[in-house]
Amino acid sequence: MPQPVDLLLQTAHFSESDFELNVLDAIAEKMPIDQCLRACQNFAPDLIIAQCGSVSFDLDIAFFDQLKKLLPMAKLLCSGDAFLDQRLEKLRQYSWLDGIITNFFNDGPLQYFLEKYEKVAGLVYKQNDQIIEAEQNRAKKVEMPSPKHHLFKNELYRMPFMDAKPLATVLTNYACPFPCTFCIMSTMPFVQRTAKSICEELGALHKLGIRYIYFSDQTFFIQKDITNQVLDYMIEQKFNFSWMCFSRVDVLDETRIRKMKLAGCNMIMFGVEWADEAYLEQYKKHYTLDQIRTTFKLTKEIGISRLGTFLLGVPGQSEESILNTVNFAIELEADYASFNIAVPRSNTSFREEALTQGLIDDGVEVMDQSGSFIAMGTGLVSQKRLRQLRNIAYFKFYFRLGYILDRLSGIKNSTQFIAHVREAYFIFKGMI
Repeated sequence: MPQPVDLLLQTAHFSESDFELNVLDAIAEKMPIDQCLRACQNFAPDLIIAQCGSVSFDLDIAFFDQLKKLLPMAKLLCSGDAFLDQRLEKLRQYSWLDGIITNFFNDGPLQYFLEKYEKVAGLVYKQNDQIIEAEQNRAKKVEMPSPKHHLFKNELYRMPFMDAKPLATVLTNYACPFPCTFCIMSTMPFVQRTAKSICEELGALHKLGIRYIYFSDQTFFIQKDITNQVLDYMIEQKFNFSWMCFSRVDVLDETRIRKMKLAGCNMIMFGVEWADEAYLEQYKKHYTLDQIRTTFKLTKEIGISRLGTFLLGVPGQSEESILNTVNFAIELEADYASFNIAVPRSNTSFREEALTQGLIDDGVEVMDQSGSFIAMGTGLVSQKRLRQLRNIAYFKFYFRLGYILDRLSGIKNSTQFIAHVREAYFIFKGMI
């Protein structure tokens, strides 16, 4: 689990010389609800910025209701995709909720707190019994201060298969210009940070003693000029970070992958999704199976690990198609694979498709790609069978003798060993 990036980015906008700031990550700190409420009450903030997830939505809103009763004068703003759909209705529904952050790259919460309402952007908020919807700032390049990583307990965070610690999360851009219809990020305006602001953040992380970076961009290297400047800086400064990122098989080429390797990249996560050209086209991935094969092969030759993400359970998908996707993961010789259950996220045409086909009703809000809660079947495969197929996928991919021996032989240090043991435990636990 990395740092909550919504909250991390918001710390960039609040100066410690002007405000007393405190970060409380109850999940990372494994803090009971009562203890968390007491900690908030003792700090007595004037403004609370909180993150709410679709998976834990019911628990989160119950907590926020209790929190507001303890701190009735504090303004409470929430971020997270659970609030993006029907946000005006949710603001009216929840009396404890003062505003919804629609773009955490913007400094809307700061301007709202300072009552400079004419400067508020990326925020929907209550004011004098009215609801104001401030447009997201659509500036294509953003110069922003460095997020305040020192406020987070960085030793508590991790990413699968990282080979060094402590970990920090860095976001160089927001949203995604690619049109994949199952992903909510394609519905938001794309924003890119400047190379200068990213490099300043990386320099601060080096001074902080961070050794592993998770670039949480939807697509790393989407802005060639800026990414090249950042990679050149990392190489010149000899930070010796190890790091991982998400990217696309049609964005990276040999030159870019080699530079990423020189800058310390040890893993690239690619959204493969399906072993079916028709689905890749239908859901607007706009690349081919051959492109996937070529990029996976090239990345392996250069010496960077590859994690493929695969999406199971889209409308109309058959059991045969799902099993073909699992076999494709094995064919690619991916180092790691993540088999996720399709979820009809708010504000996506994918959700509209699921509604039209009667696979869900409009009240479905709790969604979990990990499969602990499956929102819908495919029309051909039931929710129960979909869970079984996900378990089969993990078993077929990870429990191969040759694969296990390869992974063991590639472990270089105790951090990697512990990470592999931990991930093996969670994979096995998720299959029970």
